[in-house]
Amino acid sequence: MRRRRTVLLALALLLTTVCTVLGSVGYAVKREPDFYSRSPCPADWDTRQKAARMVTRVLDLKNDIRSKSEWGDTFTADDLNCFFVENMGHKGGFSSLLPERFHSPRVAIDGDRLKIGFRYGEGFWSTVISLELRVWLVADETNVVAVELCDLRAGGLPFGSQSILDWIAEAARDSNVEVTWYRHKSNPVGLFRFYANQPQPPTQILTLEVKDGTFTIAGRSLSDQPPLNQTALAPLLRGPATE
Repeated sequence: MRRRRTVLLALALLLTTVCTVLGSVGYAVKREPDFYSRSPCPADWDTRQKAARMVTRVLDLKNDIRSKSEWGDTFTADDLNCFFVENMGHKGGFSSLLPERFHSPRVAIDGDRLKIGFRYGEGFWSTVISLELRVWLVADETNVVAVELCDLRAGGLPFGSQSILDWIAEAARDSNVEVTWYRHKSNPVGLFRFYANQPQPPTQILTLEVKDGTFTIAGRSLSDQPPLNQTALAPLLRGPATE
């Protein structure tokens, strides 16, 4: 009888330990980064207005790159988040731009760090995948942007980055951006070369800054191109096709 009680006690202690560990892991995976929790309210009129304005600003920037000798704009994290809330939720018009089961991105800019979060999955079994990046324009190179992956987490738990790096590289190559990865102090760093297949690219990026809560991009176009007309803009205004 005494031996049976000892075995039952040991099993109870083991079960308690397993439950505690699983509970701690579950809590960590479900925990959202602070910046992700501070999202604009989708019901606010101000959020909808900023989201609509972002679409116009991005289209204007694309047109300026094609038709003006100098171009540029500065976007705040709040501007971007309003757009994400309105257009990149689970069933948003632009959600198909993300990998399957990823949706509802959010960003924050802390000093020179760009923080990006995505929700993966739905309901109770969902979690937030977050990345912390450093982004800068490579000196003495044309149209080469360096992106250092400083941190990658599922909820509050760090995890391997290879699948994320593969997706980033594939998406970049689909947009004619050549990607080369190397490691710097254990962090992966990607060199993104824009217009990689053009020996004399029509556009040069001269400024790329992430600081003080803003993202700034500016440059010049070496040859004038015709502006986008309304017919060309229509698919962009409608957003990507959804299944």
